[in-house]
Amino acid sequence: MVLAKGLKPTQVLAVILSVRILSVFLVQTWYVPDEYWQTLEVAHKQAFGYGVLTWEWQKGIRSYLYPSVIAVLYTILKFTGLDYPQAVIFTPRILQALLSTAADYSFYKWTGGRKWALYLILTSWFWFYTSGRTLLQTLETVLVTIALSKFPFKAGKLAQYEKEDNSWVWLACLSVFVRPTSAPLWAVLGAYNLATTNQGRPQLLLKTYLPIVLVSSAALIALDSFCYGRLIVTPWEFFRYNVLQDVSSFYGTHPWHWYITQGLPAVLGVNIVPVVLGVVAVLRRPRENRIGLVLLAAAALHVAVHSLIPHKEFRFVLPLLPILLYLAQDVLVPWSRKAFKWQLYLAAAALLAGNLVPGLYLGLLHQRGAIDVMPLLRDAVPNNRSSILFMMPCHSTPLYSHLHVNVTTRTLNCDPPQRGEMYEAEAFYNNPARWWRLEYSTRQPPALLVLFDVLRGRVEELLRGYKLIHELPHTQFPEREVGEKILVYQKIEAQARAQPSDDIVQ
Repeated sequence: MVLAKGLKPTQVLAVILSVRILSVFLVQTWYVPDEYWQTLEVAHKQAFGYGVLTWEWQKGIRSYLYPSVIAVLYTILKFTGLDYPQAVIFTPRILQALLSTAADYSFYKWTGGRKWALYLILTSWFWFYTSGRTLLQTLETVLVTIALSKFPFKAGKLAQYEKEDNSWVWLACLSVFVRPTSAPLWAVLGAYNLATTNQGRPQLLLKTYLPIVLVSSAALIALDSFCYGRLIVTPWEFFRYNVLQDVSSFYGTHPWHWYITQGLPAVLGVNIVPVVLGVVAVLRRPRENRIGLVLLAAAALHVAVHSLIPHKEFRFVLPLLPILLYLAQDVLVPWSRKAFKWQLYLAAAALLAGNLVPGLYLGLLHQRGAIDVMPLLRDAVPNNRSSILFMMPCHSTPLYSHLHVNVTTRTLNCDPPQRGEMYEAEAFYNNPARWWRLEYSTRQPPALLVLFDVLRGRVEELLRGYKLIHELPHTQFPEREVGEKILVYQKIEAQARAQPSDDIVQ
């Protein structure tokens, strides 16, 4: 079968897979803590017996589904003796790249094998930047994309007589357990499916939706309850803590319009031009663009719901990418049929260049030090009884998933504090010397210290018994406690250290 002129399925798959595997090795930077601390660190603890679980895993707001899959990979590496640090680091990313390849191919088939669709999904800078990362949002996007490719949109005159594929419901349930934030999308699409179904609404509800929801929910609740050691429904706990109790606001807030004015424009980059044209085309001729109208409604509800939550991040709109790129290719395809060749080449070049610049910069340079420092720390620890102190903002680097050495580590805690309390990272930065004295008054100081260069001037007295062994570039845009460089200090065993005083410059 040929999906597009000159392109066979095997060729398309090969191209997609090549790009996704390339992203695994080309993207060498740190993005957000969750890539490591909400998946890899948890899986490492499951498979190897050591790792750190953040407060989310104490409260039960995360599902063990994705970490357990990665833990299986780790376990295979462990029992085959192949658990070398590089294998532990790259194997989960390659797995994610394979899943993203499946999503991209599903997106391509969903559009009817259009070359513009393939081009847009492969050149999207943000998807290239995240498709090989072990973020929950990346897996969520994979599930959403594949589910959309199977969804019965009822397009065409004979659609009402076609047999409906209900496998999308299974994927929708999985995506909600992985990230409950995908629920608004499925609320709109589920309502549309009920309104347009050709098998009868009661039958769809009772014989399709209800059994699938019950079976998938029961299986995932059983998995999480087994891993947590108590009966737990993680989507509810997620909603309770992040929405009802607004715990997520502790990690930053943005105005209600942030996704529209900053979030989506940044994620889309240069692709915002065909996306806006696609949205305008749908709004101008809604009857001729029924699929686009449904997708636009789902995306609008997703943005509206997330806009009501004070804490916002770019990655939270990642599942909208296949929807918005679908709208974009839907206007590029008819335009390209009438355009001159030079116009086609110019448009393709502009899209490629516009995506290449942020993709390469953020993938190769920005926040690279947090990844580069880990193998240096692994090589620098003198023995397994050594300890490493990260004097950095919470979760500024990966941990055991990249060290893969069972040494003692200490990171600053930033669990959401009780009302009126000060969290540990804040207490440290208020008075590093006092924190140090309380922490190490009765035990040996750490063998290695890791800190950003902006802190060095405030902890000079603490560093007297240490020597600088590594200085790594991290970012060209330092902000607050995150500096341009990451510094690694090693303890000088022979040198006596005086106890630091509390009057270090604040």
